Amino acid sequence: MKNTYFESSDIKKITYTGLMTALVLLATLVIKVPVPFTNGYIHLGDSMIFIAAILLGWKYGAFAAGVGSALADVIGGYAHWAIPTLIIKALMGAIVGICVSEKFRKKIYIYLSIFFAGGFAIFNVILRNILSSKISLETNALNKNLLDELELNSVEELISLTDRVETQLLIITILIPLIILGLSLLVAKLNNIKFKPAYTFGFVIAGTFMVFGYYIASYIMTGNYIVPIFSLPWNMVQFIMGLIIANLIVAGLNKSKLSIPLK
Repeated sequence: MKNTYFESSDIKKITYTGLMTALVLLATLVIKVPVPFTNGYIHLGDSMIFIAAILLGWKYGAFAAGVGSALADVIGGYAHWAIPTLIIKALMGAIVGICVSEKFRKKIYIYLSIFFAGGFAIFNVILRNILSSKISLETNALNKNLLDELELNSVEELISLTDRVETQLLIITILIPLIILGLSLLVAKLNNIKFKPAYTFGFVIAGTFMVFGYYIASYIMTGNYIVPIFSLPWNMVQFIMGLIIANLIVAGLNKSKLSIPLK
């Protein structure tokens, strides 16, 4: 008798969604690198988020990304970040799923242009905030709360630190598109598979959204727009590492007989 509630394809997707949720959780928990000043950490969970979205599509991929990441925060001692993580990572998974979907393929480049235009505008605002904060700090050496939070001894150290972060952000922002494109082409060539720009663009859009999403969430939670800036370069490194791993795994999946996305 035919099951009126679940088709075999539905059962397969639910099963794979559970597996990918667990993989996102494990990849986030197993390897963690503490981030200085922010009391946070970077991890390899983004790679599994990218894979989940490609295999499962945007709906199931968003579930695996959001729930797996939020559970990792709860289990790993960052329960106060669980809700922001659930939202940011779920949207991250949905973005990748939408970008790689043939249904939305024709509109990707339009969305990509709009997204990056907005992203760079936000980036410039953040840099201006750094510069204005340095001016105010130079004229207000009694700003002890910020120095204590960053575990610095003087305003001069903070100004030097913001200079380094500005340089890091500019270098990473310039190099990210070149590195990602070069790596994607290299992986495709070495594995004799067709280069799929939608995958790479989806990873970049989702990763950029994640970086700024956590900045905004941190600002809302702490009321401080300066401290979260120091996590931006680290979050960029995190999603680049996730992208590299995801590209390698996707190359292997493309050479297998596995249907992508799962039917």
